[in-house]
Amino acid sequence: MPMAIGAVEPSTGMHGSVDNAMNALGGMDSEGFLKLLVAQLQYQSPLDPKDPGDLMTQTATLAQLDATQQLLAVQQRDLGLQQAVMAAGLIGREVDATGLSGQPVQGVVDGVRYTLEGPVLQVGTSEVLLQSVTEVRGSTADTPVDDAVPPVDDSEPPVDGSVPPADDDSLSA
Repeated sequence: MPMAIGAVEPSTGMHGSVDNAMNALGGMDSEGFLKLLVAQLQYQSPLDPKDPGDLMTQTATLAQLDATQQLLAVQQRDLGLQQAVMAAGLIGREVDATGLSGQPVQGVVDGVRYTLEGPVLQVGTSEVLLQSVTEVRGSTADTPVDDAVPPVDDSEPPVDGSVPPADDDSLSA
């Protein structure tokens, strides 16, 4: 049964979302924020110092900015790992996608190559980015079931309480 997947936004590399977040914060990283704080302390009037509460608020803001940067970096790394696992799971499956040159591509995924833009799938003689896959066909249910697990006997026990005779096959396993 075909499985359609939604479009995925193109990746801007492993640090794209961290850079976007820093731009949303005015482009200032924790080092820039610390320099601004030191300059503010350096040029304040000794006769009229700033409120110590303001300094604590600014220091807390610096710590929060640094923690946010670290969290974004970890999330971006995790996303990359998830994409790598997903791409490897597509090997041997049939996909529809848009190739790197914009042409439609259909075929079986033969391999995966990892780049800064994300995983690149080898489909026949074409390469496609993972995020350009629009449909995946094939099922992992087509793989054979392990014969080492005996089938479950869901028959009801005898009403008289006696134990049914054991199969000779189940004793030899």
